[in-house]
Amino acid sequence: MEPCRACGSATAPFATDVVLGHVDASYEQCDTCGGVQAVEVTWLEEAYSSAIARLDVGLLDRCQILSSITAAVLRTRRLRSGTFLDWAGGYGTMTRLMRDRGYHFSHTDPMASNVFADGFDVAGPDGGRFDLVTAFEVLEHLTDPVESLRPVADATDLLLTTTQVLPQPAPQPSEWWYYTLESGQHITFYTRRGLEGLAERLGFDGVVSGGFVHLFHRGPVSALTRFAVQHPGVAYGLGHLAAFADRRHSLLAADLEQAKAAASQSG
Repeated sequence: MEPCRACGSATAPFATDVVLGHVDASYEQCDTCGGVQAVEVTWLEEAYSSAIARLDVGLLDRCQILSSITAAVLRTRRLRSGTFLDWAGGYGTMTRLMRDRGYHFSHTDPMASNVFADGFDVAGPDGGRFDLVTAFEVLEHLTDPVESLRPVADATDLLLTTTQVLPQPAPQPSEWWYYTLESGQHITFYTRRGLEGLAERLGFDGVVSGGFVHLFHRGPVSALTRFAVQHPGVAYGLGHLAAFADRRHSLLAADLEQAKAAASQSG
């Protein structure tokens, strides 16, 4: 049995199913936190033939929603002038949206081309300290979340993430959409207790956990920030309204000038 990827405890056989329509998959469940993980994962190269799954038609919509939630959380922390990183940021959509709202975001993702935030890449979280790092729709993809996230945890005291909390009792793979058997990309599924264990192993003081949005933190977290994380629907509404004020700080014009200067130099 593989140890639990979240809390490190022992696991036991849980289920079998088929991913990608033709690959047999086995799942184990943690005896302590109740998390579930696919094991002996041999299909990832096929699953990631494209960095973004073809079935993921809601990507842009979720980025719009998450940008407003992120803005709301940052406002509760009074971090307008901070520096931020979108880790494993895919095509750079989140970084572009947040820069358009005036937040100094950078992007990193060695597995995808930065299409929308070109010029604002960093090599990784070891490039400096950040007031907050976002890692959206990442945790469920990781074969070793502790090893993958340790450089991120070393670079920030606030890590804002998303992953759908595993229902209890844990459903079978065919009974819950978040297993995404069709794409094969989701392989690790967390309970709230598992997220707490992961936070401890990464050196955070704790995690504020909602059903989908989670904030790993060092130091105290205000009641307002907790509310924003635990009620993402409300945070989205407030962040959406704040977009009008955020646009006054937009980095769009400055980023355009930087892009023009880079183009003239390369020409």
